[in-house]
Amino acid sequence: MRHATVPRRLFEPLRAATGVLLSLVEGVAFWAAAVFPLVYVAAILLYDAGVVSETELVVLVALNAVSVLVGHQHRSQS
Repeated sequence: MRHATVPRRLFEPLRAATGVLLSLVEGVAFWAAAVFPLVYVAAILLYDAGVVSETELVVLVALNAVSVLVGHQHRSQS
């Protein structure tokens, strides 16, 4: 017994929406990774003042690493 197949064109809108969402997430991650070095300067100054803890600095570095991994394939739409 064969199963009924669903035409591929039925999934095209979902595929297009997924592509747009993925592109948006990669773009945000790319620009977040680009801005993180500026955030490091402020975080280190706040760490010296006792406002930011070591754990928060580690979380900041981890977020930067994740944003680099997610956003590394971002391409400009120019």
